[in-house]
Amino acid sequence: MGWNSLQLLPFHRLVAHSASVENPEPSRYHTKPAMWEQQILRVVDVVLDLALDQLRAPTSKPDLLRTESNEHSQRQCKGCDGVCELLRWGEVQRRRDSAYQGCSPPRMIHNSYLELDLCARVSGCDTCRMFRRAFLLEQITGHGAESLEHPDNQWPIYAILNLRSFGDSALLLAVRSPDDTPFSATIHLSQKPRPRPQNPTRRLPGLRSDLEQLRQVIDDCRHNHGCSSRHRWSHRNPTWLLKILPGNCAQLVEGPQWPVDYVVLSYSWGDPATMPPAEWARIKGAGTKTIGGRPVPERLSPFLVWELPETMQDAIMLAASLGYSYIWIDNVCIPKGTNWDTEAALMHEVYGNAAFTLVASSSTKATDPLIHDRLAWTHRSKACKLRGLWLHHAPVSLDRVRFESPVSQRAWTLQEERLSPRILYWASQRWYWSCAERQVVEMDELQCTAPAADEPPQSCPQRFLELCHTGDEEQLHEEWLDIVEAYTRRDLVEPKDRFLALSGLAVRFYNAKAANGGAAITEDYLAGLWKDNFARHLAWAVTRAVDAGPNLQHIAPSWSWASLPLRVRTRARFPFQPSDHFKFIAVEHIETPCTDIHPGESKQPTATPENTAVDLITRGRAVELRGRGVKVVAVQGRFRRFISEDAREVAWEAIERRRGDRRSFDFGGFPGQHIYARHRADGRILARDAHCGEVVGQLDYMAPSRGGEDDKDAPPRRAPYLPEGAEKELVCLELGESAMLLLVQDRERAQPESYRRVGVAIGYGSTRKGFFYGCETKTIHLV
Repeated sequence: MGWNSLQLLPFHRLVAHSASVENPEPSRYHTKPAMWEQQILRVVDVVLDLALDQLRAPTSKPDLLRTESNEHSQRQCKGCDGVCELLRWGEVQRRRDSAYQGCSPPRMIHNSYLELDLCARVSGCDTCRMFRRAFLLEQITGHGAESLEHPDNQWPIYAILNLRSFGDSALLLAVRSPDDTPFSATIHLSQKPRPRPQNPTRRLPGLRSDLEQLRQVIDDCRHNHGCSSRHRWSHRNPTWLLKILPGNCAQLVEGPQWPVDYVVLSYSWGDPATMPPAEWARIKGAGTKTIGGRPVPERLSPFLVWELPETMQDAIMLAASLGYSYIWIDNVCIPKGTNWDTEAALMHEVYGNAAFTLVASSSTKATDPLIHDRLAWTHRSKACKLRGLWLHHAPVSLDRVRFESPVSQRAWTLQEERLSPRILYWASQRWYWSCAERQVVEMDELQCTAPAADEPPQSCPQRFLELCHTGDEEQLHEEWLDIVEAYTRRDLVEPKDRFLALSGLAVRFYNAKAANGGAAITEDYLAGLWKDNFARHLAWAVTRAVDAGPNLQHIAPSWSWASLPLRVRTRARFPFQPSDHFKFIAVEHIETPCTDIHPGESKQPTATPENTAVDLITRGRAVELRGRGVKVVAVQGRFRRFISEDAREVAWEAIERRRGDRRSFDFGGFPGQHIYARHRADGRILARDAHCGEVVGQLDYMAPSRGGEDDKDAPPRRAPYLPEGAEKELVCLELGESAMLLLVQDRERAQPESYRRVGVAIGYGSTRKGFFYGCETKTIHLV
C-alpha cells in the first residue's frame, strides 16, 4: 500500500438514518497495516457501540426525544420546544423595548449530552444535530471530544437566550450549569440565512478527512503567494531529516545538499508529572541515540513508524498523505549528544525553510493520536430555522485554537509558531491553515473583513516574520513584548532552558536589525531584553504578585522577566513615552562564559557574497549566547524614594472603594498626611504624599507572613520579594513619563549603588505626573 493513498480517520461509528455504508476499498480505508476485511469487523463493532449508546441514554424523560415537523418542515424534538419558548420570551421583550438587551432564564433542553446525541442520530432532530456539532467543534483536542460522552460527564443541558442591543442574538448552551459548566457552545440567531459549511467528504461524512481542499490551499500558497520569497531564510535543510518510506517505514537521513520540501511537527511532549513513568520514558526513549557522535544504525536504517509515539506516527502519515517525503521532528532529528545551543539558535532556519509547520493542536501529549474521529461531521450540514430565525453555530476562531490547545502551553512551541511562514493547525474536528496572506478553516474560510465592534481582532501568527521582513523597528519591539507576554505563561520541563527555548526568536530579531543596520548595528540582547529600547523592555509587570519560591533568579537577573517562575501572566504592552533622563550605560557583568561559535558546524562554514545569511546567523548566535549570561547592567535616570520617611501605613481596605467592577480610592480619612498601603493578596502597593496624587505600583512577588520560615532562612535584603515592614526601603527609577522600576538596595554586593528589582509602577500620569520633578539623576547598577 502506498502512503499517498492513506486515509486519515478510522471507522468508529455507523452513521444512522443519514448515510449508507458502501463496500470499503482496501487502499482507501487502511490507517495502519491490516487486511480490509478487518474493517468489516470494525463495522460490526460500531453497530454494537450504537446499541450500547442507546442503552446508556437517560430514560427519565423519554418524551424529550419525540419529534414532529415544525412550521419550517424540519424535525423538532420536544426538548427543542424549550428553545422555542426562549425565542417567544425574546419576542415579548423586544415588543416592550426594541433596544432591550439581556439574558433569559436558563431552560433545560435535554437531560444529558448522550441524550442530545441520541436525539440527533435516532430522532433526527435538526436543531439537536446543530447543537451536537456546536459542542463538538468547541473541543479542540481529541480528549475534549471524547469527554463529552464520558458517563461521569452526563449532566443536563441548558439554553439561555442572549439578546443584544445590536446585531444578531445568540443561544448560549451549557452542560451542568450556566454558571459552572465544563462544556459550552454558542448558536447565533439571524434573520437571514448564512452559507452552510461544506461537508468534509462526498460519501461518508464524519468517518475520514478529505484532504483535497487542504492540498488546494497548500498549492495556492506555494504558487500564488509570496510567503516563501519573503520569509524563507535559506536553501539549507536541517542537519537531519526523517525520510518517509513505503511500508510504514521511515529512516533518519542527513539533510540533502539541495533544497527539499519537508514538514515540521510542533507538538507537546506532555507533563511528566501527570503521566506514568513508563509513558514518559517511552516519549523520551523515542529520541535518537548516538554512538561516537553519529546516530545509531537502528535509526540510519529503515524502521517501522509504530516504534514512535502516536502523535509522531500520525504526523508522518499525514505528511505522506499530502505528498511529502520528509518530516522534521525535534526528538528524532536532534540526536542525543548534539549541541543543543547550536541547534536551538538555528530554529529560525528549520521552521523558516519548511514547506509548512504541522501543529498538533488535537494532542495533549506525544502518546496521544493526532488524528481522531470527526464526530462533528457525522450528519450532513443542513439549514436550521426556528420561529423565523436561522440558527448557525459560532465559528471556533483560529485564536482559540492557537492559545487554548495543550501545545500552546509548552514554551518551546512559541518560537516554532512565530518562526513558521506557513502553519497547519490540526484540531480534533477540523484543520486551520495560516500563512502571511490567507487564513482558512476546513469547510469554511476565515473572514478577512474587520471584526465586529464586540469582537477582538484576528491575530496573525506570521506577524513577527512580517515585521522582521519590513524592518519596522518600533512595531518589531512591540511584537517582542507580545512574545514576552505569550512566553512567560508557558511551561518548561527543564527551567534551565528558559533562554534556550527562545533563542531562535532572539537570533531572528537580531538578524532583522542587522540586515538594516549592517556593521553599525547598536542592538544588543540583554537577558531577554533589547538594549536599543531598554527602558521600554524593563517596564514589564506581573498581573498579580506570585509566589517567590520557584523564582528563576539563579538563571536571570531580577530586572529580567526571565527571572520569574514559570507559568506567570505578565503585561508588557501599554502606551509608553520614554523619559529623556533615562540612559543605558553599559553591561557590567556577564556571569557565565559563552560557548564559542563554530561556523564549521554549519554546512556552509564561511560567508560568501552569494550567501550572507551564514554571517548573519553566526553574528546572531553570538549575540544571543552572550545575552543569556548578562547579569548586571549600569543605567542612569531620575531616582528617589517611593514612600516618604514619615509616611503612615494604613490598611488597604481603608482607602479602596468599589462600585461594581470599578475601583477608586478615597483618602478623606487621612487629610494632609503622607500614607502608604500594601495589598497582601495581589501585591499592589500605594504611596501618597500629603496634598498630592497617589502612585500605585505592582510588586512582583508576595511576601510570606511575618515570622514565617522564609524570613528566617533568607535575610530580608536578599529575598526576591519585598518583606513586610520593609516598604520604606523602596526606591524608584524613572523609565518613562508614567513608568518606573521599584527597587531595593542589594547590600550583599561589593559594588556600590546596586539595586534589585521588586516591582514596577505604570500609568500614574493622570494622578501624579510630576512624581520625579526636581529629583537627582543617578547612575545605578541593576542586578
